[in-house]
Amino acid sequence: MNILPVVVLYNIDFRETNAFLTLLSQQKGCRILLYENSPEPMNQSYASEMVSYYHDAHNGGVSAAYNYGAELADRLGDVDALLLLDEDTRFEADYLSRLQSAMEQNPDVSLFVPQVLYAGDEPFSPIHRGLRWKRGAWLGEGRYSLRHYLPVNSGACIRLSAFRQAGGYQTAIRLDFADFDFFSRLAEVSETFYRVDSVARQSFSNEETQVDRLFRRYQFYLEGASVARKNKLISSMVTVEVLRHVLALTCRTRRLCFLSEFIKRFK
Repeated sequence: MNILPVVVLYNIDFRETNAFLTLLSQQKGCRILLYENSPEPMNQSYASEMVSYYHDAHNGGVSAAYNYGAELADRLGDVDALLLLDEDTRFEADYLSRLQSAMEQNPDVSLFVPQVLYAGDEPFSPIHRGLRWKRGAWLGEGRYSLRHYLPVNSGACIRLSAFRQAGGYQTAIRLDFADFDFFSRLAEVSETFYRVDSVARQSFSNEETQVDRLFRRYQFYLEGASVARKNKLISSMVTVEVLRHVLALTCRTRRLCFLSEFIKRFK
């Protein structure tokens, strides 16, 4: 089972990422794709026979990165699945071996994911579909339906055949909601996913206090949400998520600019 890890980078050295420190540094002879969205190339020195490197100065986001990974896998010819990674998630060192074992034992399943936690032991992914106040779901190892749950990108491993069937990632959604959009479409062609016996932990940059930086990030967030809401499979879910986020930012900063931007752009 040949898996191609795709690591999306932005203004960070690959060897300083959690993906490298907790997972990929343990792997010897593993082929990797580094897809860099930074304005200037920072990681091209890592390119080698086993490490493919691509610099996207236009910042196509995770969607462009994962689609490029699928194209590279086709060119390589011996890749069976993509492992989607970002720079923020910490993994258990044996996640890849557990992942490969689960894939070999469940050849009819297309998607494999870890349990992802944040803020200590709060469940972050997979999340419950539908309208719920608490999204994160605690799931034991085993098979589940994508019609009941949706995972986040990081740590998800998908067979190339299913990736193609689902049509790949929506490039107009560069970051936020790219996973919900893709996995909701995947459910239409391959409903079942497998929760691997492994736990990952997600880090966030939620301590940012400068309103101008928060606002720029929020504009980027609304960009993805506006496109994702056109997907009828997740439209109501996206709307609820955005409302929760804008209210949280407004209360946290005590500024009305977030609410005003929501009214202007999220129509």
